[in-house]
Amino acid sequence: MKRRSMVAVVAMLALSVAAGAPGQAAPGAGTGGPEHVYAVGALSDVVVGLNVSSTGAPQLLANPVRTGYGTLGLASSPDGKYLYVGLTLGLGIAAFEINTDGTLRELPGSPVKASGPVATLSVAPDGRHLYGTVTDDLHGSVVTYPIGPNGLPGPAVGSAELDMTSHFGMLTIAPNGRNLYMADGPANQIVQMPIGADGIARPGGQRIPAGGIPVSPGVTPDGKFLFSPNETGSVSVYSIGASGALTEVPGSPYASGTIAHGVTFSPDSTRAYIPHAVSNTIAGFSIAPDGRLTPLPGSPYDGEFLSAPGRALTSRDGKRVYVVEVASVSGGGSSRLRTYDVLPDGALRESERAVDLDIAFADGPCAVITGG
Repeated sequence: MKRRSMVAVVAMLALSVAAGAPGQAAPGAGTGGPEHVYAVGALSDVVVGLNVSSTGAPQLLANPVRTGYGTLGLASSPDGKYLYVGLTLGLGIAAFEINTDGTLRELPGSPVKASGPVATLSVAPDGRHLYGTVTDDLHGSVVTYPIGPNGLPGPAVGSAELDMTSHFGMLTIAPNGRNLYMADGPANQIVQMPIGADGIARPGGQRIPAGGIPVSPGVTPDGKFLFSPNETGSVSVYSIGASGALTEVPGSPYASGTIAHGVTFSPDSTRAYIPHAVSNTIAGFSIAPDGRLTPLPGSPYDGEFLSAPGRALTSRDGKRVYVVEVASVSGGGSSRLRTYDVLPDGALRESERAVDLDIAFADGPCAVITGG
């Protein structure tokens, strides 16, 4: 029976849950095979997988794995071998091995227990640590977990309690692995956390103003800029200094669409794409060497009425952008995956039929792309 509900549409309009790290295929994960997209919905109890490629329609994988309701975030290892799912109701982290055909096998010892609901996750570029936002006794913390050689996270080795107004702050990590950045939406700030040589994230970095309700910090693949889509209708852009400190670029924040969500970048860091869950559009920008933004030809790209695009992902070769909807009226309340070809000038053109994912309320850092 399909898990469709118009409750998801109402929740999407009434609730603003942030989006997560940029939707890039991990740079170390190439295997020459198809890429895999995985998605979760907070009102569903499964992880849905698809095989995708630069030609042809996405193919749903059979037998989605069950994780329990309330999942908002997931992350994959840089080598594309493992998938991690935060459990908000199960108070832990589920860990899976990704088979070559894209199917998932839960690792022995999974799920790993946490001290509270785990909302969002991010994996270090070297694959040795996993970071999660955890709510414990109404305090929000960024918790560091070591990842063993078998892919299973071990007990927490660091917990940085933050004076943050949002316990669901979304994470992204600089490509050099030295800094973690988190959006504190209600405070309208981006929080910088240095990562030590031991891999532990600690407080003590910047708190820098962002636009209204920042939700989706993402770092360009070259590590030069951090983007913060803001749900009130803009995107803030910052240059990243040698220490990881942020400086807002000239012209920032730039106008975008309403309820901006998960940003994604071209592999060469020259373009950015940002979906908007209420405007029902995807904005495309060209990124200048100094970080200034210019709209791409034809941007913003219109979606269906009340399709609520919420999470963008870029293929490894940069030829396609995939968008996971929060919840779609056209999909009967279910989230769908939409496929766009990237034209030579960076513009987007929808190229395949939308795929019904049979999940509801795919908000936050709800999807990843890996493999390929």
